[in-house]
Amino acid sequence: MAEKDEEVLDFEKAKEMTVGEAARRQEDLEVGISEDDNILDRYIKKHREAIEADKFETKVHIPIIKEEDLTVGEKIEELGIHKVQAKEDIDLPVEEKVVEEAMAVIEPVPVLAPKPTPTPVVDEEWEVSTEEEAPAPDSKKKIWIWAALVALFVGILASVFVWMNGSDKNTKTTVSSSTTSQSSTTSSSAADVAVTNFENLYKTFFTDASLKNLKNSQFGKLADLKALLDRIDNKSTAYKDAKAKYDNLEKAIKAVQALNGQFDKAVIQDGQVDTSATVKEGQNLTAAATGLESVDAAIASAVNFGRSQQANASAAKSAASTAPAPATPAETPSSAPSATTTPAPAPATPAGTTSAVIAGDNPLYGIAIPAGVTLQRELSRVPYDWDKINNDPTNEAWNFNEGVLEKIIATSQARGYVSGNQYILEKVNIINGKGYYNLYKPDGTYLFSINAKTGYFVGNGSGHADALDF
Repeated sequence: MAEKDEEVLDFEKAKEMTVGEAARRQEDLEVGISEDDNILDRYIKKHREAIEADKFETKVHIPIIKEEDLTVGEKIEELGIHKVQAKEDIDLPVEEKVVEEAMAVIEPVPVLAPKPTPTPVVDEEWEVSTEEEAPAPDSKKKIWIWAALVALFVGILASVFVWMNGSDKNTKTTVSSSTTSQSSTTSSSAADVAVTNFENLYKTFFTDASLKNLKNSQFGKLADLKALLDRIDNKSTAYKDAKAKYDNLEKAIKAVQALNGQFDKAVIQDGQVDTSATVKEGQNLTAAATGLESVDAAIASAVNFGRSQQANASAAKSAASTAPAPATPAETPSSAPSATTTPAPAPATPAGTTSAVIAGDNPLYGIAIPAGVTLQRELSRVPYDWDKINNDPTNEAWNFNEGVLEKIIATSQARGYVSGNQYILEKVNIINGKGYYNLYKPDGTYLFSINAKTGYFVGNGSGHADALDF
């Protein structure tokens, strides 16, 4: 080796090389690499110090024990060293051991075909350098493992993000639904309260739970009822129902107030006609339709009552105008005209008949036929017999049985047909020993015919009995 170490690059060969090639060739000569050495020999000679340092014996500082150093009967296993080196390894020369260890570390690679270059040394070194830079299988495995872990981590993050996003949406949806439900409940509750308040105040405008007779003392609170109506949702069904009630009530109150203003005091008080009221002179009494049947009936009765007063006043004026002048003092009693007055003309009756009106001091028999009023006798369910009316006025058949007329009048008043004693009662006929009467309103409207003995009465209204009791 000493001779080889002293070798130098031949000048003739050096002339054909570049500076780099000459430098590398000189380094090879210094470490003892010859042109006949293969790739492995070149690597070992060039990296001898690194290979020696990486040997097992050098790392653990355990001397190599050869078998000839052991005593008789002593084995390697008994010294506590297990499978450090096989016998074959011990007998190997140092150079071969180093080569074997290097082969274990470096995976064999296929020998690449040398490229056509001027100097084969460059190709050999390029091959060795390529082998060193090739990634190890373990590194590839680690890269794949890390890539898989990263992908798994990204997948987990994506799943968590999706879950949190969905959970957030569900929470928002739940909160929104809850808010909507609460808002709907609150709105519904407020609407119910508004309707309840309206209904409660509406009921106070009537005297009883039947909601038939208006209470005059509540008329001034109509504006308060309108305010409660305006608080109800005008698009709801409840508002439409409440609005219809309010409109009818408003019409009824205005009609009652207008009619009461035509009398010296309220003629309709809490749904009842006050017969002590007197109609003012020159009033045009007209019935009104308000939509509340009980109120309409009370107004009609009050109008008829007022018209009867107007008729009586007109008849009295007519009688006064036809009365003779009073006697003068110069006249003697024998020559003085009669002081009697001419009675008011009776309503038209068939020729040869007398008045058939039942009236007098007893209010149960109603009022006399007002002047100018024509009774609807043509609508009577019982045919008139004027001969019996005029020629047999004291017949016992005309007498009402006890309580019959009182009951019929009370029923008529309750149904709103008549008010108080403001009605006309007239004889009609005697059939089978029973007297019959007709009941009229003060304006001459026919109501029904009455059996004075049994109390049976029947009119022309729809749904009533068609059969008479004779």
